[in-house]
Amino acid sequence: MSIKNQSNKQKYRFLSFIYDHTVDNYWFNRARQREFELAQIQPNQRVLVVGIGTGLDIPYIPAYAEVIGIDLSTEMLASAKNKAVNRNISLYEMNAEQLSFADQSFDLVVLNLILSVVDDPYQTMREVFRVLKPTGSIWILGKFIESKIGSVRKVLSFITSAIGGANLNLSLNELTKGLPLTRSYTEIGVLADIIHLKSL
Repeated sequence: MSIKNQSNKQKYRFLSFIYDHTVDNYWFNRARQREFELAQIQPNQRVLVVGIGTGLDIPYIPAYAEVIGIDLSTEMLASAKNKAVNRNISLYEMNAEQLSFADQSFDLVVLNLILSVVDDPYQTMREVFRVLKPTGSIWILGKFIESKIGSVRKVLSFITSAIGGANLNLSLNELTKGLPLTRSYTEIGVLADIIHLKSL
C-alpha cells in the first residue's frame, strides 16, 4: 500500500466519527440525489460504488439495486454497514487502485468525492474502466480543473489534502486520457459537479 493510502487510512480512522457531520450537508446531498436520479439505475443492473465511505450515497440508491461498495477504511465501512441494513448491498475493504473483480463485471460505477483522495487516480480510472461492461456508465461527483491552476486553488488544495487527503487540482481529461470514454453529461454544482462518462 502506498504512503498516501496508508496516511489516508489513518486519517479516516479519525474522520469516520465526524465525516457525516461535515459532508452530510444540503449541497452534497442535493448533488447525490440528483446524480442517482440522472443515473436511472435499473433492477437488473449491478452497481459498484468506489469509496462508499460512511454510506452517504445509500439513501439515494434505489432499494432494488444490487450494490457493491468498497472503501479503504474499515471504520468508514462500519458506518456504511449501518445504513445498508435490509438492502442488497455488499461492502468490502478494498483499494480502488486494485479492484478484486473480474473484467466487465458492472453496469454502473459510481465515483463520488473519491478521485481527489486516492493516491493514484489515473490507475483508479483504469481499474474502473476494466470492470465496467462495454455498455456501462461511470458517474462522478467531484470538482476538477481543466485550465491553469491559480494560487488560491493551490493553497486550498494544500489544506484539503492535509486534512482529508483531497487533491483539488486534478484534471478529469488527464485522468481519462487514453481510455475510450466520452463525457456525455456535466452538471455544475456548488461544491461538486455531476459528470457522466460512457464508453465510445
